[in-house]
Amino acid sequence: MKKVFLSLFLLLYVAYFGYTSFNFSFIFTFGSTQTTYSQYVKIHYIDDSQISTITFNFKKYPQTIIIGNEEYTVFSKEQKFITGSGKLNIIYNNKKYEFLLENEKLELGLDHEIFPYVKILYYTKNISPNNDWYNDNLKITLYSNTYGFIELFDKKKTISPGKNEIYYPVDLSDGPYTKKLIIYNSAGKYEKDLTFKVDRSKKTITKYVVLSILGLFLGFILFNL
Repeated sequence: MKKVFLSLFLLLYVAYFGYTSFNFSFIFTFGSTQTTYSQYVKIHYIDDSQISTITFNFKKYPQTIIIGNEEYTVFSKEQKFITGSGKLNIIYNNKKYEFLLENEKLELGLDHEIFPYVKILYYTKNISPNNDWYNDNLKITLYSNTYGFIELFDKKKTISPGKNEIYYPVDLSDGPYTKKLIIYNSAGKYEKDLTFKVDRSKKTITKYVVLSILGLFLGFILFNL
């Protein structure tokens, strides 16, 4: 009888407030081999309800990948992996890649170059190249779907699939700037304007704090020898 009353109470509660919602996400994959259509479902994790889709563009198939702690076989580039949004860790050939999904469709090239899709998570907007160990360089944090090159200030660096952190020394006079960031490979090119400010007058004590801590640490070690 108690269960009946509890069930009625829950139904009345939901009816009174109009709706109830469950936030979750999952991963499953469906696709085809070269001869037959195959489909299987594996629950990967529960997080939110933002749906994203990823596909894998490999040179040859099948390939084995690990998403989270679950192993999957990729049969073709048409095979879709549907998951939630947020950070997603993928292991391929014993190498770990981190991606950031935001309710999107994303094609990944983990063994060769494909058309670059880049998501810039952060870059330094206030740069003070005054050797105080704080914002001396322009730092760029980005997610890439493939291999390629990044070019800024006429200097080229390489990027890999997943999360990349790149540092560029800045040799510019104080003032505001807008510079074009170019990311490219053999399959295509991505460009974005970066707006930032250089101001050497904003000097901090970060360098001296770090050196003081290191000095105390080394002194403690030498004292206890």
